[in-house]
Amino acid sequence: MSELELSVDAATGEEPQDQLKSNTYWFHIFQAMVDHELAKLGPYAFAVYCVIKSHCDLRTGLSIPSIPTIARKAGISPRQAMREIKTLETRGYISRTRSRKHNEYKLTEKIAISDSQGRPRGQAQWEYRPAQIKSTVEELKRMLFNREAVGQAIHIENLQIIENQTNIGFQISQADLDHLAESNPDIYTKLLSIRNSIRERKATKT
Repeated sequence: MSELELSVDAATGEEPQDQLKSNTYWFHIFQAMVDHELAKLGPYAFAVYCVIKSHCDLRTGLSIPSIPTIARKAGISPRQAMREIKTLETRGYISRTRSRKHNEYKLTEKIAISDSQGRPRGQAQWEYRPAQIKSTVEELKRMLFNREAVGQAIHIENLQIIENQTNIGFQISQADLDHLAESNPDIYTKLLSIRNSIRERKATKT
């Protein structure tokens, strides 16, 4: 956590009797979550999510707040806190493991991917580690630019690769490729190359 301390009196230059502190630690909330998930989660699940995220280790992303701590900071009962944790697990935002006498949480970032016309084309997911967020976002930008589905830290689910030709969208599938092989060989060759590249990257990850 980051703290600001006032160790010298601004007026007299002497040490004050009581040091003043301010916690300036902050964490990331992506606008995509607010736009696409907040209304579905509801305010209490989102509050629990924020509490858990605020306790994440900067390097590992591991969070270990107790149920009483989560409940107190979210302004709800411990029983409701447990229900909201289950909601977050069900929606894939956190995973929970038991270690000795406390729960350990890991968070998953999920960002919807759309095309230039706002149509959904997939969802990027990665494990949240605060210290790596900048490099992870840069990786996502590169993957979208190159139309890749698998990166070092990011996996894009249900990615639909679109190639526009006279305003027609083609999703990579065997049926589409078979049809394009006859109707438009140039697009067929390009899409086949992209699909094979994605499969090769997936194979190297397994």
